[in-house]
Amino acid sequence: MNSYTFSDVLIEPKYSSIESRSNVDISTNIDISTVLRLPIISANMKTITGPKMAATMTMHGGLGILHRFNTIEEALMDYREANLLEGDHVNKNIAVSIGVQEGDKKRFDKLYDIGARIFCIDVAHGHHVLVKNMLQWIVTKGLFDVTLIAGNIATSAAAYDLIEWGANVLKVGIGPGSVCQTRQRTGVGVPQLYALEQCKAIVDHFNVINNSNIKIIADGGITSVGDIAKSLKFADAVMLGGFISGTAETPGNVYKDPNGQYYKVYGGSASGENKGDNKFVEGMMKTIPFRGKVKYILREISDGLKSSFSYVGANNLKEFQEKCEFIHISGGGAKESKI
Repeated sequence: MNSYTFSDVLIEPKYSSIESRSNVDISTNIDISTVLRLPIISANMKTITGPKMAATMTMHGGLGILHRFNTIEEALMDYREANLLEGDHVNKNIAVSIGVQEGDKKRFDKLYDIGARIFCIDVAHGHHVLVKNMLQWIVTKGLFDVTLIAGNIATSAAAYDLIEWGANVLKVGIGPGSVCQTRQRTGVGVPQLYALEQCKAIVDHFNVINNSNIKIIADGGITSVGDIAKSLKFADAVMLGGFISGTAETPGNVYKDPNGQYYKVYGGSASGENKGDNKFVEGMMKTIPFRGKVKYILREISDGLKSSFSYVGANNLKEFQEKCEFIHISGGGAKESKI
């Protein structure tokens, strides 16, 4: 099959016996102990997930992954603050990010010591020897209570290797993000739905053969709730950046432009502001209209996913992945569908 992405397909409706979408269960899990009532993860980007967003995501059933673009001391402060803001909610799902340099080993140890247990090894090209080295360094520590998210990747070969190296969760997506310029500046990438399908095949193989519990996070390219639903055909959760940018919980100030309109700033992890001077840049910064509280977007997502599941007669995510079938559409079909 030719590679494809969100605007190339629609989900085919099926017979449904679901009488109310309120009965649909859209929960998921990324490990044995981390259950998400909402299969949504806020992107570990400097302009998306700080303590306030991480705590808010947890409160509404999702997961927040704190970014790594700060000092170790600041990362520790962010994790502590997120936990304080989150309070006494039953599912305390706050994750942290590390890189692949020598200093990130100290970052890992310090964050683990204060309670972090979900770690995202966060680089643009996850199918890399430095990711291998970091995963294997953590695995050899024998910390059986740690969940390791690693990426980003976009191929079946990468999925196979990261699992072999010790990753529990694969973050899939190279270049589809709204502020990512990797494909324009390098020509490298894989259409997102096709990338997810290829990685899912490897994950399913490992999970059956080795009785594993490997999961997939879809990262990038989301422009509608429909895109989230399509991603969940193959993914266990969907990471959002641009889709929740400009909200009150994202880091940064709210500004007013000359026309009296309020806005915030949103940018990719590989932007010049994050990478520093004289670095090759694969991301950009842009202004986003201020959009109020993120809980309203999360509510829209929850309602839309429950409707999508009910359209194919699925009571839960497992049934949705089994029953969801894509039909490929023409350019005219995409225009008719407003996608």
